[in-house]
Amino acid sequence: MYYKEVNGRTIFSTCKTICLEYDHPPLVKGQWVSNPDSQLVYDDGWLPYTPPIVPPQPAMEPEDGEMLEAIKRMLSTETEALSDEDALAVAALYPTWASKIDTEVAAGERLWYDGKLYKVIQGHTVSALWVPDHNPALYAEVSIEEWPEWKQPLGSEDAYQKGDRVSHNAKHWESTMDANVYEPGVYGWEEKQ
Repeated sequence: MYYKEVNGRTIFSTCKTICLEYDHPPLVKGQWVSNPDSQLVYDDGWLPYTPPIVPPQPAMEPEDGEMLEAIKRMLSTETEALSDEDALAVAALYPTWASKIDTEVAAGERLWYDGKLYKVIQGHTVSALWVPDHNPALYAEVSIEEWPEWKQPLGSEDAYQKGDRVSHNAKHWESTMDANVYEPGVYGWEEKQ
């Protein structure tokens, strides 16, 4: 493809046939020439045309699911610093437990499972066999209840700490020691009103 300016306009042509504007002995001005060589085309004022590069346009907008995942990734660093109360208010921003199967999780990470938010107690590779609601050594349900129901700790990983509050046998208790694995009313707890 070639172009040239004629009377203030840009004219485009393949130059398979041109009408000469200048004498080119033995050819004369106004003569039509079929299949001219590139030198004759150039001498007659035609210049090679290179179309401008147009950036590609995206085929479509991202799907809603893709947008949601992008927003979750963007907010993931922000959600790590939230208190348990604030985390529960935006629980849907946390990854699901199922999405983490066969990947490493660190202590303190929060995961969504069966309509509840869980905090990882100790780092591990998530296994489909170790569901959060049946593995208190690995996961603790995130709760802001003032007096959550006491659960028997399995070891030091999920033991109660000094100041932790629970309800047990229709009474309220506060732990008086760290690493407390005892049942309230037996040892290491003080009854509260």
